[in-house]
Amino acid sequence: MSITGRPSSKQNTFCIQYWTTENMQPKVMRRINSNGVVVSAKKYSEVFFFGSLQEAWQDARWLQEHGYQINIKKCNKGRNDSFWLV
Repeated sequence: MSITGRPSSKQNTFCIQYWTTENMQPKVMRRINSNGVVVSAKKYSEVFFFGSLQEAWQDARWLQEHGYQINIKKCNKGRNDSFWLV
């Protein structure tokens, strides 16, 4: 779930990459729990997708307000349920 309660998009286009400190490895958002904990995706099937940049911006702004650095990226499917970002 996103912070707005919106389900993941069926278009599988945009995702949010986030990190807290400069030496932290960036992660891709899977969901934001109701208690505010951000869960990361390990596989393509787990990635939370947004249909447009405008949809992604609401969650991205929430992450920034809670101390995260973010990038909104296009997510592409790789082999064996892996993914890569553009």
